[in-house]
Amino acid sequence: MDYSRRFLFKKTLIATAFSALPPPLLAATNQPLVIPPLLESRRGKPVFLGFESTQIRLVDNQLVEVWGFNGQYLGPTVRVRKGDFVKLNYRNNLPQAVAMNIQGLQTNSDILGGIGHSLKPQQSWSPIVPISQTAATCYYHSCSLASSAYQNYRGLVGMWIIEDDESRQAQLPNKYGVNDIPLILQDLHLNQEGAQLFQQNEPHFYGDRLFVNGQEAPFINVGRGWIRLRILNASVSRSYSLQFDDEREFLLIAKDQGFLPEAKTVKSVFVGTGERIEILVDLNEGGNVSLLAGKKRSFIDKVELFFNDNGELADNRVLELRPEGLLSVFNGKPSYRPSVTAAMPSQIAQERTFHFDTENAMINSKRFDPRRIDVNAKQGSVERWTLSAANAMGFRIQGAKFVVERRDDVATPGNELVWQDTLWFDKTAKILVKFDNSASNSQPFIFGSADLMQADKGALGLIVVQ
Repeated sequence: MDYSRRFLFKKTLIATAFSALPPPLLAATNQPLVIPPLLESRRGKPVFLGFESTQIRLVDNQLVEVWGFNGQYLGPTVRVRKGDFVKLNYRNNLPQAVAMNIQGLQTNSDILGGIGHSLKPQQSWSPIVPISQTAATCYYHSCSLASSAYQNYRGLVGMWIIEDDESRQAQLPNKYGVNDIPLILQDLHLNQEGAQLFQQNEPHFYGDRLFVNGQEAPFINVGRGWIRLRILNASVSRSYSLQFDDEREFLLIAKDQGFLPEAKTVKSVFVGTGERIEILVDLNEGGNVSLLAGKKRSFIDKVELFFNDNGELADNRVLELRPEGLLSVFNGKPSYRPSVTAAMPSQIAQERTFHFDTENAMINSKRFDPRRIDVNAKQGSVERWTLSAANAMGFRIQGAKFVVERRDDVATPGNELVWQDTLWFDKTAKILVKFDNSASNSQPFIFGSADLMQADKGALGLIVVQ
């Protein structure tokens, strides 16, 4: 029997074995979605975030070591309001230095943290963070030089939600963990014991298993009505095209820094590395539905992946939504009115061009140098940046925000303009960057590749804003 015949014979045997299993048995390993605990800084209550090692069961019943905050894998969701002064308390209980960033938060660099404020083991830091921006979904994570990919991968990631009066009064699902669901997406590679494997010297990292809030293909029981999903792509390198398995339409209502001018009806949405989106799905009628990373797979597709994954995820289910109960009384389309909408700034202080070499992790033929300031900007100014790369990539900026003027030679429609701090583009992009917050030479902001492997290898630059 030649190789091709043996291979076909093996595939047939496995396909027959899979088909003999009843569907309930195949789904029996699915676990209910874990909702990260909620921390709120009301009435001056401090927010404690300890970086710690802990043990959980990523798969099966095997305890493995992971990292996270406050004794849990990943971090609690921190929810704050515009006008708050958040008393943050960081403490590093890990065996290596960690620098923290709150991506999307608009504040000065000496309060934000970043690469200029690394905490050594057993060191603490307690900044008081003013919240001055409108409603947004941000996230906090490690930005340690040359180690951000590994530390994020181990679990140093958590969601940070900002509310304002308008967002609280909007006709939107807002019950945390009930109809307002946080989803942190990570692709992992595990060994036979269920522990995380990571290769630091690779140009990119793509795990073969998709985890959401630390679980693989979880489900959640929800009441009938509209459900809000806040999605954070916390993967090191991988991006996702999300859609539902029944190809239903849903509403995209927010990105990174806040609400779109109006909800956009879509059947799929792309989420680059580090990007955050908010979507609404109508579950007033019908049965269970699953959010997928990619297209729905047939039985044959799944068998093919068993033998050759081609870098794809073994299971591309993000989350199964299981509606239950009676039809919601509130079954009209949700609505909101953004307090501030993004607009194309008219006065441009300066224009800059940045070319990203994704093969060698360089920007404008230079690797990161902590002694070199790449951008000196004036506080309150707006600059036009032209970004380019030979391959599709994600871009991010810290402490500032931008609107996308053009992406791959396509102008952004006015009803899709929104403030962002991360961006995925195929070849080129033009963005208008607004520098509202100051950053010193000793604690600069960073910009560069959103792929943390690329960032760790040198695809970063420093920004001083004065």
